[in-house]
Amino acid sequence: MYFAKGFLFLLPQKLLLFLLQFGFSQDTITISKPIRDGDVLVSKGETFALGFFSPGESTNRYVGIRYYRAPEQPVVWVANRDNPINDTSGVLSIDVHGNLLLHVEDRNQSIWSTNIVTQSSNNRTHAQLLDSGNLILVLNKTSEVLWQSFDYPTDTTLPNMKLGLDRTTGLNRILTSWKSKDDPGTGNCSYVFNINSSSPEMYLYKSNILWWRSGHWNGFGWSGVPLLSHPNYLFNFSIVNNQTETTTSWVELLPDIFSRLVVDESGSIQRFLSREGDRGWFSLGSAPLDQCDNYGKCGAFGKCQLQNDTEFECTCLPGFQPKSPSEWSLRNASSGCVRKREQASICKSGDGFVKVENVKLPDSSFARVDEKLSLKECEQQCLENCSCAAYGGVDAKEEVGYVRVDALELGTQQFSVISVVLIIFIDIGQLQEFNGHSMGFFANKRRLAILVVGLLVITSLLIFLFAHFLIKSKRKGKQVSY
Repeated sequence: MYFAKGFLFLLPQKLLLFLLQFGFSQDTITISKPIRDGDVLVSKGETFALGFFSPGESTNRYVGIRYYRAPEQPVVWVANRDNPINDTSGVLSIDVHGNLLLHVEDRNQSIWSTNIVTQSSNNRTHAQLLDSGNLILVLNKTSEVLWQSFDYPTDTTLPNMKLGLDRTTGLNRILTSWKSKDDPGTGNCSYVFNINSSSPEMYLYKSNILWWRSGHWNGFGWSGVPLLSHPNYLFNFSIVNNQTETTTSWVELLPDIFSRLVVDESGSIQRFLSREGDRGWFSLGSAPLDQCDNYGKCGAFGKCQLQNDTEFECTCLPGFQPKSPSEWSLRNASSGCVRKREQASICKSGDGFVKVENVKLPDSSFARVDEKLSLKECEQQCLENCSCAAYGGVDAKEEVGYVRVDALELGTQQFSVISVVLIIFIDIGQLQEFNGHSMGFFANKRRLAILVVGLLVITSLLIFLFAHFLIKSKRKGKQVSY
């Protein structure tokens, strides 16, 4: 797949530098220097290139940005993804209003535009392709960036590119898949930074159905993606959540590598890595991984863990049982699980905790998150609230922060290795069922204190009675001897 359906991106660098003087652009578009179909814009360090291309077997023409020196030169951004040109007459230029404009030559037909309104009387601008892969529109007079392609991603995110909400402008950056390998139009799969919960997560939607979620941010990465849940030597992941923005981004930690994250038309999120000189791209992982990754696979208070082909992957969390045993017998867990006893009776007559390790914490949309409290403080709050069903830690880096799960929470997913623990609020009478198992249990501190005090009182009383009878018997003995 080449930009010009030809050899433009296969030219030797010395020949390309020579041809830049004759029909090729460098890294900048000005009002007097547009690019036409067949021209190539190359970033200063020759990392990225911009130009016209036809994807796959299509003959339609699009303007896009792609890796220039990386293997296979994958496309990472498309301007007119939903409005292709059906011939080679396209021109990308700066118009009289200072906007970047894609149009058809010799015809007054706008295909795509940055559509920025400048406040300056001098609205002369230029567009520049940076080595980050970001195409920026700059005001000549002040060097102010008026528009950037990083704010309008298509199906790919690059290092230093943000996903999420800019609260000052209302701009929400999301990824949407191509329709197919031959059509970069807006597809039906989207990768969204969910900002409407107390602890932001990444959501994958497929045909407007919530398909997968990343799990909570644990201070290093997304807890529901084990490969990225701990520090690593390749990338540094971060989130910003304040009054100005709620965004996530990542940077490369090694020099001379190319990387990208893509959501494809099948509903898969994939992270790729390559180096200059490699023959292809190496996949670092993808999501969803398996059927347990599907959102709400085992329903409310269900746990999904792949066993073998003959065993059902869904089980209920400790203290819960299938809401519809007949459906579960048919391997249908959509109805989820319910408590073996009513929550109110647990809260009134006795309570405790059982620990479930290596799980994805439940969806924060149904939970309360407090980033300041310790787990001990969270446990106490859970004990004091009859609606609390479970709690768990959020930030592995700071060892503070908790998520409290109430009664309507969806299920969770079990992993083989991941340092996340969900602590279930459970009937004290059922704790014995889990005693001695790998899950372990934590009894209610108040009941333990009462038990200890009771034992001390009984022990003291027995000692007192023993001493009393001993002294009394000695006195009787003395009376007899006289």
